[in-house]
Amino acid sequence: MAEKILVIDDDIISRKMAAHVLQGKYDYVCADSAAAGLNILHSNTIDLVLLDLYLPDMSGLQLLQLIREDSSLSDTKVIVLSSSRIRNDVIESTRLGDEFGVLDFIQKPFLASNLLERIQSVLSIEKKDQILVVDDDRINLKITARILQIPYDVTCVSSGPEALDFLKDNTPDLILLDLHMPDMSGLEVLEKLRQQNELADIPVIFLTADNDQKTEIEIFNAGAMDYIQKPFSCEVLLRRISRILELYHYQRSLQRQVEKKTEELRVKNRKYMNLSTQVMTTLASVIDAKDAYTNGHSLRVAKYSLELARRMGKNSQELSEIYYTALLHDIGKVGVPDEIINKEGRLTDEEYECMKKHPEIGASILENISEMTSISVGAHWHHERYDGNGYPDALKGEQIPEIARIISVADAYDAMTSNRSYRRLLAQSRVRAEIEAGKGTQFDPEIADHMLNMIDEDQAYRLHG
Repeated sequence: MAEKILVIDDDIISRKMAAHVLQGKYDYVCADSAAAGLNILHSNTIDLVLLDLYLPDMSGLQLLQLIREDSSLSDTKVIVLSSSRIRNDVIESTRLGDEFGVLDFIQKPFLASNLLERIQSVLSIEKKDQILVVDDDRINLKITARILQIPYDVTCVSSGPEALDFLKDNTPDLILLDLHMPDMSGLEVLEKLRQQNELADIPVIFLTADNDQKTEIEIFNAGAMDYIQKPFSCEVLLRRISRILELYHYQRSLQRQVEKKTEELRVKNRKYMNLSTQVMTTLASVIDAKDAYTNGHSLRVAKYSLELARRMGKNSQELSEIYYTALLHDIGKVGVPDEIINKEGRLTDEEYECMKKHPEIGASILENISEMTSISVGAHWHHERYDGNGYPDALKGEQIPEIARIISVADAYDAMTSNRSYRRLLAQSRVRAEIEAGKGTQFDPEIADHMLNMIDEDQAYRLHG
Protein backbone atom coordinates (compact mmCIF):
# COMPACT_ATOMS: atom_id res chain seq x y z
CA MET A 1 0.00 0.00 0.00
CA ALA A 2 1.40 3.42 -1.03
CA GLU A 3 2.25 5.94 1.67
CA LYS A 4 -0.25 8.79 2.01
CA ILE A 5 1.00 12.38 1.81
CA LEU A 6 -0.87 15.51 2.86
CA VAL A 7 0.06 18.77 1.11
CA ILE A 8 -0.97 21.85 3.13
CA ASP A 9 -0.38 24.98 1.04
CA ASP A 10 -2.62 27.96 0.26
CA ASP A 11 -0.88 28.56 -3.08
CA ILE A 12 -2.84 26.72 -5.79
CA ILE A 13 0.13 26.56 -8.16
CA SER A 14 2.30 24.95 -5.49
CA ARG A 15 -0.44 22.42 -4.71
CA LYS A 16 -0.85 21.55 -8.41
CA MET A 17 2.92 21.17 -8.82
CA ALA A 18 3.12 18.90 -5.78
CA ALA A 19 0.12 16.88 -7.02
CA HIS A 20 1.76 16.47 -10.44
CA VAL A 21 4.97 15.17 -8.83
CA LEU A 22 3.16 12.77 -6.45
CA GLN A 23 0.64 11.44 -9.01
CA GLY A 24 1.10 7.71 -9.53
CA LYS A 25 3.86 7.46 -6.94
CA TYR A 26 2.07 8.19 -3.68
CA ASP A 27 -1.49 8.44 -2.40
CA TYR A 28 -1.97 12.14 -1.67
CA VAL A 29 -4.50 14.72 -0.55
CA CYS A 30 -4.30 18.54 -0.55
CA ALA A 31 -5.52 21.24 1.83
CA ASP A 32 -5.46 25.01 1.31
CA SER A 33 -5.52 26.00 4.98
CA ALA A 34 -4.34 24.87 8.40
CA ALA A 35 -7.89 24.07 9.53
CA ALA A 36 -8.58 21.93 6.45
CA GLY A 37 -5.25 20.15 6.92
CA LEU A 38 -5.98 19.44 10.58
CA ASN A 39 -9.38 17.95 9.69
CA ILE A 40 -7.75 15.65 7.13
CA LEU A 41 -5.12 14.57 9.68
CA HIS A 42 -7.84 13.60 12.15
CA SER A 43 -9.83 11.59 9.62
CA ASN A 44 -7.00 9.86 7.68
CA THR A 45 -3.77 7.98 8.29
CA ILE A 46 -1.12 10.33 6.96
CA ASP A 47 2.50 9.22 6.57
CA LEU A 48 3.98 12.61 5.69
CA VAL A 49 2.92 16.26 5.67
CA LEU A 50 4.34 18.81 3.21
CA LEU A 51 3.67 21.99 5.17
CA ASP A 52 3.86 25.58 3.96
CA LEU A 53 5.08 27.87 6.73
CA TYR A 54 2.74 30.71 5.71
CA LEU A 55 -0.99 29.89 5.71
CA PRO A 56 -3.99 32.29 5.78
CA ASP A 57 -5.71 31.09 8.97
CA MET A 58 -2.65 30.33 11.10
CA SER A 59 1.07 29.98 10.54
CA GLY A 60 2.66 26.65 9.78
CA LEU A 61 4.43 26.94 13.13
CA GLN A 62 1.12 27.19 15.00
CA LEU A 63 -0.24 24.18 13.11
CA LEU A 64 2.92 22.24 13.90
CA GLN A 65 2.45 23.00 17.57
CA LEU A 66 -1.11 21.63 17.46
CA ILE A 67 0.07 18.50 15.66
CA ARG A 68 2.80 17.75 18.22
CA GLU A 69 0.49 18.38 21.17
CA ASP A 70 -2.08 15.89 19.83
CA SER A 71 -1.06 12.37 20.95
CA SER A 72 -2.76 10.80 17.93
CA LEU A 73 -0.75 12.96 15.49
CA SER A 74 2.49 13.64 17.37
CA ASP A 75 4.60 11.13 15.40
CA THR A 76 3.58 12.48 11.98
CA LYS A 77 6.56 13.19 9.72
CA VAL A 78 6.79 16.76 8.44
CA ILE A 79 8.72 18.51 5.67
CA VAL A 80 8.55 22.31 5.66
CA LEU A 81 7.95 24.20 2.41
CA SER A 82 8.73 27.92 2.11
CA SER A 83 9.35 30.53 -0.57
CA SER A 84 10.99 33.15 1.66
CA ARG A 85 14.68 34.00 1.79
CA ILE A 86 16.87 31.06 2.69
CA ARG A 87 18.62 32.80 5.64
CA ASN A 88 15.35 33.48 7.47
CA ASP A 89 14.04 29.99 6.73
CA VAL A 90 17.17 28.33 8.06
CA ILE A 91 16.96 30.27 11.33
CA GLU A 92 13.26 29.50 11.74
CA SER A 93 13.54 25.90 10.62
CA THR A 94 16.35 25.26 13.09
CA ARG A 95 13.85 26.01 15.84
CA LEU A 96 11.21 23.91 14.09
CA GLY A 97 13.56 20.96 13.93
CA ASP A 98 14.54 21.25 17.58
CA GLU A 99 11.08 21.89 18.99
CA PHE A 100 8.74 20.21 16.54
CA GLY A 101 10.72 17.44 14.82
CA VAL A 102 10.67 18.81 11.28
CA LEU A 103 12.70 16.36 9.21
CA ASP A 104 13.58 18.46 6.16
CA PHE A 105 13.23 21.89 4.58
CA ILE A 106 12.50 22.51 0.87
CA GLN A 107 12.54 25.93 -0.73
CA LYS A 108 9.87 26.79 -3.30
CA PRO A 109 9.74 26.60 -6.24
CA PHE A 110 11.09 23.06 -6.11
CA LEU A 111 12.32 20.66 -8.76
CA ALA A 112 10.27 17.49 -9.16
CA SER A 113 13.33 15.25 -8.77
CA ASN A 114 14.45 17.11 -5.65
CA LEU A 115 11.02 16.88 -4.03
CA LEU A 116 10.72 13.15 -4.72
CA GLU A 117 14.24 12.47 -3.46
CA ARG A 118 13.64 14.34 -0.22
CA ILE A 119 10.23 12.68 0.32
CA GLN A 120 11.72 9.22 -0.20
CA SER A 121 14.55 10.04 2.19
CA VAL A 122 12.22 11.27 4.94
CA LEU A 123 9.76 8.39 4.55
CA SER A 124 12.63 5.92 4.99
CA ILE A 125 13.80 7.57 8.21
CA GLU A 126 13.22 5.50 11.32
CA LYS A 127 15.19 7.96 13.40
CA LYS A 128 17.27 11.02 12.60
CA ASP A 129 20.81 10.30 11.49
CA GLN A 130 23.37 11.68 13.90
CA ILE A 131 26.05 13.99 12.47
CA LEU A 132 29.14 15.17 14.32
CA VAL A 133 30.50 18.52 13.08
CA VAL A 134 34.12 19.30 13.99
CA ASP A 135 35.36 22.83 13.20
CA ASP A 136 37.46 25.33 15.18
CA ASP A 137 35.55 28.26 13.60
CA ARG A 138 32.52 29.01 15.79
CA ILE A 139 30.69 30.85 13.00
CA ASN A 140 31.09 27.87 10.66
CA LEU A 141 29.76 25.59 13.40
CA LYS A 142 26.67 27.73 13.88
CA ILE A 143 25.95 28.00 10.15
CA THR A 144 26.42 24.25 9.60
CA ALA A 145 24.27 23.41 12.62
CA ARG A 146 21.46 25.67 11.41
CA ILE A 147 21.44 24.00 8.00
CA LEU A 148 21.56 20.44 9.35
CA GLN A 149 19.39 20.57 12.46
CA ILE A 150 16.17 20.18 10.52
CA PRO A 151 16.80 16.75 8.96
CA TYR A 152 19.55 15.52 11.32
CA ASP A 153 20.53 15.17 14.95
CA VAL A 154 23.61 17.42 15.10
CA THR A 155 26.44 17.64 17.63
CA CYS A 156 29.09 20.34 17.24
CA VAL A 157 32.61 20.38 18.74
CA SER A 158 35.45 22.80 18.08
CA SER A 159 38.57 20.60 18.14
CA GLY A 160 39.94 17.17 17.32
CA PRO A 161 40.45 16.15 20.98
CA GLU A 162 36.83 17.15 21.75
CA ALA A 163 35.67 15.02 18.82
CA LEU A 164 37.64 11.97 20.00
CA ASP A 165 36.30 12.43 23.52
CA PHE A 166 32.71 12.55 22.17
CA LEU A 167 33.34 9.42 20.10
CA LYS A 168 34.29 7.41 23.18
CA ASP A 169 30.60 7.13 24.07
CA ASN A 170 28.86 7.92 20.76
CA THR A 171 28.84 6.53 17.24
CA PRO A 172 27.48 9.10 14.75
CA ASP A 173 26.29 8.16 11.29
CA LEU A 174 28.54 10.74 9.61
CA ILE A 175 31.30 13.19 10.54
CA LEU A 176 31.85 16.62 8.98
CA LEU A 177 35.50 17.35 9.73
CA ASP A 178 37.44 20.59 9.28
CA LEU A 179 40.78 19.92 7.59
CA HIS A 180 42.84 22.63 9.32
CA MET A 181 42.55 22.97 13.10
CA PRO A 182 45.20 24.17 15.57
CA ASP A 183 45.29 21.35 18.16
CA MET A 184 44.93 18.42 15.81
CA SER A 185 44.39 18.46 12.05
CA GLY A 186 41.43 16.75 10.46
CA LEU A 187 43.74 14.18 8.89
CA GLU A 188 45.13 13.30 12.32
CA VAL A 189 41.62 12.91 13.71
CA LEU A 190 40.68 10.61 10.82
CA GLU A 191 43.81 8.51 11.36
CA LYS A 192 42.80 8.02 15.02
CA LEU A 193 39.30 6.98 13.91
CA ARG A 194 40.56 4.40 11.45
CA GLN A 195 42.61 2.74 14.22
CA GLN A 196 39.42 1.90 16.17
CA ASN A 197 37.33 -0.92 14.75
CA GLU A 198 34.02 0.41 16.04
CA LEU A 199 34.63 3.84 14.42
CA ALA A 200 36.62 2.89 11.33
CA ASP A 201 33.62 2.66 8.97
CA ILE A 202 31.95 5.98 9.85
CA PRO A 203 31.80 8.09 6.65
CA VAL A 204 33.79 11.32 6.88
CA ILE A 205 33.37 14.47 4.76
CA PHE A 206 36.12 17.07 5.03
CA LEU A 207 35.38 20.81 5.12
CA THR A 208 38.18 22.92 3.70
CA ALA A 209 38.91 26.21 1.96
CA ASP A 210 41.77 24.52 0.06
CA ASN A 211 41.28 23.98 -3.64
CA ASP A 212 44.32 22.11 -4.93
CA GLN A 213 44.97 18.62 -6.22
CA LYS A 214 47.47 17.73 -3.48
CA THR A 215 44.88 18.35 -0.74
CA GLU A 216 42.26 16.37 -2.62
CA ILE A 217 44.63 13.39 -2.96
CA GLU A 218 45.56 13.58 0.74
CA ILE A 219 41.90 13.62 1.75
CA PHE A 220 40.92 10.59 -0.29
CA ASN A 221 44.09 8.65 0.57
CA ALA A 222 43.22 9.15 4.23
CA GLY A 223 39.92 7.35 3.66
CA ALA A 224 37.42 10.24 3.50
CA MET A 225 34.23 9.76 1.49
CA ASP A 226 34.15 13.31 0.12
CA TYR A 227 35.11 16.91 0.77
CA ILE A 228 33.21 20.20 0.49
CA GLN A 229 34.93 23.46 -0.23
CA LYS A 230 34.28 26.45 2.04
CA PRO A 231 32.28 28.61 1.80
CA PHE A 232 29.65 26.02 0.86
CA SER A 233 26.05 26.39 -0.21
CA CYS A 234 23.21 24.96 1.86
CA GLU A 235 21.94 22.84 -1.03
CA VAL A 236 25.35 21.35 -1.83
CA LEU A 237 25.97 20.42 1.80
CA LEU A 238 22.57 18.77 2.19
CA ARG A 239 22.84 16.91 -1.12
CA ARG A 240 26.34 15.56 -0.42
CA ILE A 241 25.38 14.41 3.07
CA SER A 242 22.13 12.84 1.85
CA ARG A 243 23.88 10.87 -0.91
CA ILE A 244 26.66 9.59 1.35
CA LEU A 245 24.29 8.60 4.15
CA GLU A 246 22.08 6.83 1.64
CA LEU A 247 25.09 4.84 0.42
CA TYR A 248 26.28 4.23 3.99
CA HIS A 249 22.91 2.86 5.12
CA TYR A 250 22.61 0.77 1.96
CA GLN A 251 26.02 -0.78 2.63
CA ARG A 252 25.11 -1.45 6.26
CA SER A 253 21.82 -2.96 5.18
CA LEU A 254 23.65 -5.26 2.76
CA GLN A 255 26.11 -6.17 5.49
CA ARG A 256 23.27 -7.01 7.88
CA GLN A 257 21.63 -9.14 5.19
CA VAL A 258 24.91 -10.95 4.54
CA GLU A 259 25.40 -11.50 8.29
CA LYS A 260 21.82 -12.73 8.61
CA LYS A 261 22.21 -15.15 5.69
CA THR A 262 25.59 -16.27 7.01
CA GLU A 263 24.08 -16.98 10.43
CA GLU A 264 21.20 -18.85 8.79
CA LEU A 265 23.74 -20.97 6.91
CA ARG A 266 25.67 -21.56 10.14
CA VAL A 267 22.49 -22.72 11.86
CA LYS A 268 21.64 -25.01 8.94
CA ASN A 269 25.20 -26.33 8.90
CA ARG A 270 25.06 -27.02 12.64
CA LYS A 271 21.77 -28.86 12.14
CA TYR A 272 23.25 -30.95 9.32
CA MET A 273 26.37 -31.66 11.38
CA ASN A 274 24.24 -32.65 14.38
CA LEU A 275 22.13 -34.86 12.12
CA SER A 276 25.26 -36.41 10.61
CA THR A 277 26.69 -37.05 14.06
CA GLN A 278 23.43 -38.61 15.22
CA VAL A 279 23.24 -40.82 12.13
CA MET A 280 26.86 -41.95 12.49
CA THR A 281 26.45 -42.56 16.23
CA THR A 282 23.29 -44.56 15.55
CA LEU A 283 25.10 -46.64 12.92
CA ALA A 284 27.95 -47.28 15.33
CA SER A 285 25.46 -48.33 18.01
CA VAL A 286 23.80 -50.73 15.55
CA ILE A 287 27.19 -52.31 14.83
CA ASP A 288 28.10 -52.60 18.51
CA ALA A 289 24.68 -54.06 19.31
CA LYS A 290 25.59 -57.15 17.28
CA ASP A 291 28.00 -58.09 20.08
CA ALA A 292 26.78 -57.69 23.67
CA TYR A 293 30.37 -57.80 24.89
CA THR A 294 31.55 -54.87 22.81
CA ASN A 295 28.66 -52.47 23.36
CA GLY A 296 30.01 -48.91 23.14
CA HIS A 297 33.25 -50.07 21.48
CA SER A 298 32.98 -47.73 18.47
CA LEU A 299 32.32 -44.65 20.61
CA ARG A 300 35.28 -45.46 22.86
CA VAL A 301 37.61 -46.03 19.92
CA ALA A 302 36.49 -42.71 18.46
CA LYS A 303 37.19 -41.01 21.81
CA TYR A 304 40.69 -42.54 22.13
CA SER A 305 41.51 -41.78 18.48
CA LEU A 306 40.44 -38.16 18.95
CA GLU A 307 42.74 -37.75 21.97
CA LEU A 308 45.67 -39.40 20.18
CA ALA A 309 45.18 -37.09 17.19
CA ARG A 310 44.95 -34.05 19.48
CA ARG A 311 48.30 -34.98 21.07
CA MET A 312 49.75 -35.32 17.58
CA GLY A 313 48.86 -31.68 16.88
CA LYS A 314 46.03 -32.17 14.40
CA ASN A 315 43.81 -29.19 13.56
CA SER A 316 40.08 -29.01 14.23
CA GLN A 317 39.09 -30.21 10.75
CA GLU A 318 41.43 -33.19 10.99
CA LEU A 319 40.20 -34.01 14.50
CA SER A 320 36.60 -34.03 13.27
CA GLU A 321 37.42 -36.37 10.37
CA ILE A 322 39.41 -38.72 12.61
CA TYR A 323 36.56 -38.92 15.14
CA TYR A 324 33.91 -39.81 12.54
CA THR A 325 36.24 -42.22 10.75
CA ALA A 326 37.00 -44.03 14.01
CA LEU A 327 33.31 -44.05 14.92
CA LEU A 328 32.51 -46.15 11.82
CA HIS A 329 35.71 -48.19 11.60
CA ASP A 330 33.85 -51.46 12.33
CA ILE A 331 30.81 -50.85 10.13
CA GLY A 332 31.83 -53.81 7.94
CA LYS A 333 30.79 -56.15 10.76
CA VAL A 334 27.21 -55.77 9.52
CA GLY A 335 28.28 -58.27 6.84
CA VAL A 336 29.58 -60.83 9.35
CA PRO A 337 27.11 -63.42 10.67
CA ASP A 338 25.97 -62.85 14.28
CA GLU A 339 26.93 -66.38 15.29
CA ILE A 340 30.57 -65.63 14.44
CA ILE A 341 30.62 -62.23 16.16
CA ASN A 342 28.94 -63.60 19.32
CA LYS A 343 30.75 -66.93 19.46
CA GLU A 344 32.19 -67.72 22.88
CA GLY A 345 35.74 -68.93 22.67
CA ARG A 346 38.18 -68.77 19.81
CA LEU A 347 37.14 -68.74 16.18
CA THR A 348 37.97 -71.52 13.75
CA ASP A 349 40.27 -70.70 10.85
CA GLU A 350 37.27 -70.53 8.54
CA GLU A 351 35.36 -68.26 10.93
CA TYR A 352 38.42 -66.05 11.36
CA GLU A 353 38.75 -65.66 7.59
CA CYS A 354 35.10 -64.57 7.48
CA MET A 355 35.73 -62.05 10.28
CA LYS A 356 38.77 -60.70 8.40
CA LYS A 357 36.51 -59.61 5.55
CA HIS A 358 34.84 -56.87 7.62
CA PRO A 359 37.46 -54.15 6.79
CA GLU A 360 36.84 -54.47 3.04
CA ILE A 361 33.07 -54.70 3.54
CA GLY A 362 33.22 -51.51 5.62
CA ALA A 363 35.34 -49.69 3.05
CA SER A 364 32.91 -50.57 0.25
CA ILE A 365 30.02 -49.21 2.34
CA LEU A 366 31.76 -45.97 3.32
CA GLU A 367 33.41 -45.13 0.01
CA ASN A 368 30.03 -43.82 -1.17
CA ILE A 369 30.31 -40.92 1.30
CA SER A 370 31.90 -38.38 -1.05
CA GLU A 371 31.88 -35.44 1.38
CA MET A 372 34.47 -37.14 3.62
CA THR A 373 36.65 -39.33 1.43
CA SER A 374 38.93 -40.37 4.31
CA ILE A 375 36.09 -42.02 6.22
CA SER A 376 36.48 -45.33 4.37
CA VAL A 377 40.22 -45.42 5.04
CA GLY A 378 39.91 -46.22 8.75
CA ALA A 379 37.50 -49.07 8.09
CA HIS A 380 39.68 -50.48 5.32
CA TRP A 381 43.10 -50.60 6.99
CA HIS A 382 42.68 -50.40 10.80
CA HIS A 383 43.80 -54.06 11.09
CA GLU A 384 47.05 -53.54 9.19
CA ARG A 385 50.24 -53.93 11.28
CA TYR A 386 53.27 -51.68 11.25
CA ASP A 387 55.52 -54.68 10.45
CA GLY A 388 53.42 -55.67 7.42
CA ASN A 389 51.77 -58.74 8.94
CA GLY A 390 48.25 -57.32 9.14
CA TYR A 391 45.25 -57.55 6.83
CA PRO A 392 43.65 -57.15 4.32
CA ASP A 393 46.58 -55.84 2.22
CA ALA A 394 49.67 -56.48 4.38
CA LEU A 395 50.67 -52.81 4.21
CA LYS A 396 53.81 -51.87 6.11
CA GLY A 397 54.98 -48.80 8.07
CA GLU A 398 53.90 -45.51 6.54
CA GLN A 399 52.24 -47.32 3.67
CA ILE A 400 49.38 -47.59 6.15
CA PRO A 401 47.38 -44.34 6.14
CA GLU A 402 48.04 -42.37 9.33
CA ILE A 403 44.37 -42.28 10.30
CA ALA A 404 44.28 -46.09 10.19
CA ARG A 405 47.47 -46.27 12.32
CA ILE A 406 45.79 -44.06 14.93
CA ILE A 407 42.61 -46.17 14.99
CA SER A 408 44.71 -49.34 15.22
CA VAL A 409 46.26 -48.25 18.53
CA ALA A 410 42.92 -46.99 19.90
CA ASP A 411 41.15 -50.21 18.81
CA ALA A 412 43.76 -52.43 20.49
CA TYR A 413 43.59 -50.40 23.71
CA ASP A 414 39.80 -50.78 23.87
CA ALA A 415 39.99 -54.50 23.07
CA MET A 416 42.35 -55.02 26.01
CA THR A 417 40.41 -52.81 28.44
CA SER A 418 36.96 -54.29 27.72
CA ASN A 419 35.35 -57.52 28.87
CA ARG A 420 35.13 -60.06 26.07
CA SER A 421 33.29 -63.39 25.76
CA TYR A 422 36.56 -65.24 26.17
CA ARG A 423 38.23 -63.15 28.93
CA ARG A 424 37.93 -60.29 31.40
CA LEU A 425 39.56 -56.87 30.80
CA LEU A 426 43.31 -56.81 31.38
CA ALA A 427 45.06 -55.01 34.21
CA GLN A 428 46.42 -51.60 33.30
CA SER A 429 50.03 -52.72 33.73
CA ARG A 430 49.42 -55.58 31.31
CA VAL A 431 47.79 -53.23 28.79
CA ARG A 432 50.78 -50.89 29.02
CA ALA A 433 53.21 -53.74 28.52
CA GLU A 434 51.32 -54.96 25.44
CA ILE A 435 51.33 -51.50 23.86
CA GLU A 436 55.05 -51.12 24.63
CA ALA A 437 55.80 -54.55 23.15
CA GLY A 438 53.82 -53.69 20.00
CA LYS A 439 55.83 -50.57 19.13
CA GLY A 440 57.31 -51.00 15.67
CA THR A 441 55.63 -54.35 15.11
CA GLN A 442 51.89 -53.96 15.57
CA PHE A 443 51.82 -50.20 16.13
CA ASP A 444 53.36 -47.00 14.78
CA PRO A 445 55.98 -46.22 17.49
CA GLU A 446 55.14 -42.50 17.70
CA ILE A 447 51.40 -43.10 18.07
CA ALA A 448 52.05 -45.90 20.57
CA ASP A 449 54.13 -43.46 22.66
CA HIS A 450 51.17 -41.08 22.82
CA MET A 451 48.98 -43.97 24.00
CA LEU A 452 51.56 -44.88 26.65
CA ASN A 453 51.54 -41.28 27.89
CA MET A 454 47.75 -41.40 28.13
CA ILE A 455 47.99 -44.61 30.16
CA ASP A 456 50.66 -43.14 32.47
CA GLU A 457 48.48 -40.10 33.12
CA ASP A 458 45.53 -42.35 33.96
CA GLN A 459 46.65 -43.43 37.42
CA ALA A 460 43.10 -44.37 38.49
CA TYR A 461 42.56 -46.50 35.35
CA ARG A 462 39.45 -44.58 34.34
CA LEU A 463 40.27 -43.91 30.69
CA HIS A 464 38.63 -47.14 29.54
CA GLY A 465 35.30 -46.41 31.27
